[in-house]
Amino acid sequence: MNSPWHFGNTTVRNPLRIREGLIVLKNTLNGNIIGKQQERLFADELERAGVIEIANKQRDYSDMGRKWRSCLSQLGFITHKFKRDLKSGEKDPAIFEIINEHPEYGLTGYAYEITPSGHRMINAETVQEQQECMLRALLAYEIPSVIEPNNGDDSFKPFIFILQVLQKLSSFENPEGLSQVEMGIVQIYRDHDSIDEVVEKILEFRAERNAVTGRVAKRRVDNALLERIAASVDLQRDSLRDYADVNFRYPRLTGLVSLKGKRLILSDKKLPTINALIAGERQIIGKDNGKAYLTRLWKGAELPTDNVITAREEIFRFRKLLMDSGMTETLIPVIPDTHDIAELNQVRIRLEVLYQQVLEKNYAAEQDEVEQVKEIIAYLKKIDKQPIDEETYEFDIDDEPAYLEWAVWRAFLAINQLVNEPHEARRFKVDQDFFPLGCAPGGGPDMIFEFEDYVLVVEVTLTSSSRQEAAEGEPVRRHVAKEKAKVAAATGKPVYGLFLARSIDNNTAETFRVGVWYTGDEPDFINIVPITLKQFILIMEKFLTNRFDNKVFRRVLDNCLIPRNAHAPAWKKEIQKVVDIFLA
Repeated sequence: MNSPWHFGNTTVRNPLRIREGLIVLKNTLNGNIIGKQQERLFADELERAGVIEIANKQRDYSDMGRKWRSCLSQLGFITHKFKRDLKSGEKDPAIFEIINEHPEYGLTGYAYEITPSGHRMINAETVQEQQECMLRALLAYEIPSVIEPNNGDDSFKPFIFILQVLQKLSSFENPEGLSQVEMGIVQIYRDHDSIDEVVEKILEFRAERNAVTGRVAKRRVDNALLERIAASVDLQRDSLRDYADVNFRYPRLTGLVSLKGKRLILSDKKLPTINALIAGERQIIGKDNGKAYLTRLWKGAELPTDNVITAREEIFRFRKLLMDSGMTETLIPVIPDTHDIAELNQVRIRLEVLYQQVLEKNYAAEQDEVEQVKEIIAYLKKIDKQPIDEETYEFDIDDEPAYLEWAVWRAFLAINQLVNEPHEARRFKVDQDFFPLGCAPGGGPDMIFEFEDYVLVVEVTLTSSSRQEAAEGEPVRRHVAKEKAKVAAATGKPVYGLFLARSIDNNTAETFRVGVWYTGDEPDFINIVPITLKQFILIMEKFLTNRFDNKVFRRVLDNCLIPRNAHAPAWKKEIQKVVDIFLA
């Protein structure tokens, strides 16, 4: 049986961080991360930028920088080191073979220097642009290759292989997609002609799993499969599961693969591109043609939409989708009368962004459904370390801060009656399935909800104790004050701040109780209500049975602000009383 393959590595498990890592590299050690000292410096820079967290600095953590470097090199976002004894500051002769044929790549000959593909990812600001960068990288990626010469015998394309499996599974009468455990089967095959065999193994596993009832019994079947595969390739079961995890994550960042429940499926809106790729992306360069492989990998693979005819077809298709959704034609970008592929693809991506916003409005409208509200509460409870019905809500949260922002955003979408658009209410990015792609960036609040009569600025945190006030006291007040000034100039609506945390430190409460922000010598009195995540969950549980609106929620905020003259501990108790009365 083949050894399992995987994208990236299990240290860079979240591909959403790749762009952040590249930005750090560009600003610090671009082309200068050879040797343990430089690898450790790279890890330090990644931590300083908040990309990673180094738990133990007493040990040699240079491996963190090395594994990040390996991932970026493997996917073609940076060059590779080919000369074995190359030292920092020296240039690699093998890279000059590419430079001589492609001076437009802008490379200087240093190992681990950002490539055109890497620069494209750095410059990708929208989710759609980032997805396209990852798609080009994964399409170009082959194993084995000149970069990974020992990773198997005959070269094949892992991403295309996953698309082929998903396409075959989608042809069944009741398609289920691909589970993470089933990915354990997929990742031990390396032959594009073995799709039928892979699917047969998956169906055999499903039959075995469906023959038992109960979550515990099904999990036992899952573990037994992984144990069998792991033993056959001399791996630990957990390592195999980790490989399946990264193979689940990376394809989703291409935009071609969606998540339905806990299973991967092909994205309906991308089927023309998927079908074209599966039909045409079978040409393997192979590990013996290193120059051709690096040329493609470092630039990024071509896409069907790099063709003028295909790009125009996609523009027509997305324009029709937007018009069918009811959007006024005057708001839809026109089809440019040009054969400039860059200009055409700019319009295509703008149309994709607009259509995603249409889908997001539909998603927002669904959030007040009973099952959606129950799921929102389940996510909030899991983040708050409260027990949930694991049988019904079997989900993993790998980025608690991001998922907290996302769950609170969904909660206010459920309460609804927003004046601003759903995508305008959040400052964090979401993927094609509206899952969070990370936290809101600094420099502003996490969320801003505009209602008919007021504006609500929401900040959430998982920090606690005195660290909470140090981390949140000044930024939250500044964000609310800034939004208040902006809203006063535009609409004159009152602005409230809502601060959510697992627990509210007295120092944090005192800062918000005083509620003053100075612009120069002028004080501005701002209204910020700190409540615990547990209190907010109880409020949302009441929403399940008694659908209050945003005006009722405003009254709760006003009632919490009335007793703010009390000192922080007493004010927190008064806030609890307000919540108790509301829940009664």
